[in-house]
Amino acid sequence: MKIGSSRLRAFGLLVVCAGAGSALTVSVSNLTRPAQAQAQAALPAVGVVDEDILAEGYKDYQNAIGALDKRAQDLDEKIPAREYLNDTEGARFDALIVMPAFTPAQQTELNGLITTGKNRKAEYMDLVGKANRTPKDEARRVELQAFSTKNGPNLQKISQSLVDALRTEQEKVDKAYTDKANTVVMQVASERKMTAVMRKKALVWWADNADITQEVLKRLNPKP
Repeated sequence: MKIGSSRLRAFGLLVVCAGAGSALTVSVSNLTRPAQAQAQAALPAVGVVDEDILAEGYKDYQNAIGALDKRAQDLDEKIPAREYLNDTEGARFDALIVMPAFTPAQQTELNGLITTGKNRKAEYMDLVGKANRTPKDEARRVELQAFSTKNGPNLQKISQSLVDALRTEQEKVDKAYTDKANTVVMQVASERKMTAVMRKKALVWWADNADITQEVLKRLNPKP
């Protein structure tokens, strides 16, 4: 089973409201108001944040997501080796592969199991493609095929376990960085005396000076 990308759900900001009764309504007059009148308007009471731009531009968040993606890709490369391990090797592989970090000895042991599994798969494929197999070749082919057949459920189980672990880690990352972003959104909104900040996707029209996305990003990505 392919683990795939750890990017399981999108980064999303909460709607920030300063007052309990705050709400945004868009009327026809809002949409057709003359440009000159719009330009003369005071700072808006409602702010706007573009979540897509914020997520893509938030460097620490992107680095954290990138680390998860790298781990998912790494697991995709290692998991197939489980198919051709015997019971003892497979049990040890399962115990090691789920560890978030390894000692040098554990890493060496896991690498050895992965190499063993990959070599056996290559051996099996060579035997399958061999035109004239000796009795010894055929016995080995049957043995390796038995590993593959028996390990199917085990491979699926460990793969699902890793998917679940990555999903949990993704959720923690999303919450941690969303909370940080929301804190900065509230700071900017408070300084500009805004009563609410809405998602850009939820709006039909907004004044240019209502969009605080770049200011939020500037504070989330301070220069060294």
